[in-house]
Amino acid sequence: MPMKLIKIAAVCLLFTLSVSLVAVDANTKSSVVKVYTVQSNPDYHQPWQNYPQSSSTGSGCLIRGNLILTNAHVVSNSTFIMVRKQGDPKKYVAKLVIAGHQCDLALLKVEDEDFFNGMEPLDIGELPLLQDKVAVMGYPIGGDNISITEGVVSRIEPTIYSHSGKYLLAVQIDAALNPGNSGGPVIKDGRIVGVAFQNMSEEQNIGYMVPATIVSHFLDDVKDGKFNGFPDIDLDVSTMENQDIRKWAGMADGQTGVLVTHLTEPEKKKGLFKLNDVILEIDGVKIANDASVPFRDGELIFLGHLIWQKHVGDKCMLKVLREGKPIDFEYTLGGGTKLVPQRVYDVLPSYYVIGGLLWVPLSENYLDTWGQWTKAPIELVNFAMKGEVTDDRDQVVVLSNVLADDVNMGYQNLRYTSVSTVNSRKVKNLKDFIDKIEGIKTGFLEIVLEDNNKIVLDVEKARKATTDILQRYRIGSDRSPDLRK
Repeated sequence: MPMKLIKIAAVCLLFTLSVSLVAVDANTKSSVVKVYTVQSNPDYHQPWQNYPQSSSTGSGCLIRGNLILTNAHVVSNSTFIMVRKQGDPKKYVAKLVIAGHQCDLALLKVEDEDFFNGMEPLDIGELPLLQDKVAVMGYPIGGDNISITEGVVSRIEPTIYSHSGKYLLAVQIDAALNPGNSGGPVIKDGRIVGVAFQNMSEEQNIGYMVPATIVSHFLDDVKDGKFNGFPDIDLDVSTMENQDIRKWAGMADGQTGVLVTHLTEPEKKKGLFKLNDVILEIDGVKIANDASVPFRDGELIFLGHLIWQKHVGDKCMLKVLREGKPIDFEYTLGGGTKLVPQRVYDVLPSYYVIGGLLWVPLSENYLDTWGQWTKAPIELVNFAMKGEVTDDRDQVVVLSNVLADDVNMGYQNLRYTSVSTVNSRKVKNLKDFIDKIEGIKTGFLEIVLEDNNKIVLDVEKARKATTDILQRYRIGSDRSPDLRK
């Protein structure tokens, strides 16, 4: 689907519109805070270290449970967080409770009870209607006092959340954009109807908020202290607007749906869907030939919304047409599987060094280091775009760099390609790669790469050289903490 580039506002978003403001009372203002974050982002090319720390600010608001709701990107990879209330010069230390990076939301906690004096928590409202006026509150750069501006809801549909790359429901607000309150609440009738989170870089009058429905989903999800995310079904579908494809699929007049064109290996194992099934209904809601479903009066939305409003582990009822016959079955929703995981935060990158060869798992974070994926190695991008989890591989292991040493002479120009086999055995993931290498006690280590290059090392010499290489390059361990036994 062609889409214009979407980016996160540098610190926060501010929606402005030359009309009268939506009324906001003093209690609502008291709940909105400025968030000060110090973060240290991991270096995915030297994964044993972080980049120098940096500082940024954003916005948030107090909700029930004495929790502060903000954007995940405001506090991602944070090492220190403080918050400040309107009209109070004191900054209070805050801790990250939990983040849902898929939907760009996070919760903070302040331990000092004095912080809550004079504050009233805000309740979560409902999804606004088209043309509703809303108040966007927060702390835009250029000043320390709260800013309240008005926006108008112009569109409600799924879009890419730039922080995670996840496709979820968002609300578009037509308004001029300035650097302003990322994480700040969007208010209607005294309730939170959204959280400002991103803008469209090429359009000066388009901004987005995380809608109240997604906020409520997030809050329900994390009640157990864990963020499970939004469910997916591991298959591809095609629209059926052409009458010939409907006739070919055996559809009767008046039947509508979408055609299953591809199943991943995990989905095949479930044995519920088959290729060329036509999905007619989800939970009794009919699917149109263009993959839309009824949303509200006079509105349509992509069928994925029926799945995303549920939780991982929930069940749904599906009606499919298979070889001309309707079939109903119950389906348990999972989190989806991806060979190359979407962007992650608040975790250290995995890595492994043997004989000066630096191996890392391929991730979207790793590809992001090129700035644009069009500049990244095409082999790695293809894995991210088209790769799938199989029995043989659930992670792509990449030769990221070669730390020069006598032991790896002749291989020092090899990088940015993935592993195929170790001593003729396929590699499932980075842990499996390490286990296979450590199982080789003597003789040669033979690594075949996807680009058909081959690396051969005397395994005992490689292990001995690794200790010296780690000291010389000031690397504390030959592997990341998550891979240490």
